[in-house]
Amino acid sequence: KEQLNGVFSKMERNLLLKLFLDNRPISTELESFITKLTELSDKLTVTVAERSDSSNGAPCVRVCLENGEDTGIAFHGVPGGHEFTSFVLGLYNAAGPGQRLEENIRQQIAGITTAVDMKILVTLSCSMCPDLVVAAQRIAAENPLVTAHVYDIRHFEDLKNRYNVMSVPCLVINDSRVSFGKQNISQILDRIRE
Repeated sequence: KEQLNGVFSKMERNLLLKLFLDNRPISTELESFITKLTELSDKLTVTVAERSDSSNGAPCVRVCLENGEDTGIAFHGVPGGHEFTSFVLGLYNAAGPGQRLEENIRQQIAGITTAVDMKILVTLSCSMCPDLVVAAQRIAAENPLVTAHVYDIRHFEDLKNRYNVMSVPCLVINDSRVSFGKQNISQILDRIRE
């Protein structure tokens, strides 16, 4: 709690966490998890944007600015296990000032001029997944043309099958370029440029 307060106190902007829920127990778990997290800081609020019997991509929490503007960062499932820290860092990066970036990296991210959709497929027990998640979310937080949606593949069998995922982390760029393994920001930017 003390560590979380340290991160939350540095956030420059307030965030709205939008929940998209279906009727599975994992949705109830996500709603409870995010509600408890927002109680720890007055810089976080939560709203249920959609609740339906079944929803493509639910359960999901989208990280938005206070005015509702989407930051491009989302988590599908419950960001627990190894993904808890990466989710908190995603909040920090979205709210600003965010983790430090070298100027050349910042310029490369700013140089992305077409829409880039990244899906990062993970499991909560994967110790290599958070590095890729944090890097992808950092890029999305910096450039509004980029999205970084993280999926706990235990709850999204369709994606696992669609991209033939045999190991995690798995990065899918624009639904066509699939790569596996730990990657840093520079490596992700190289993949985006491919």
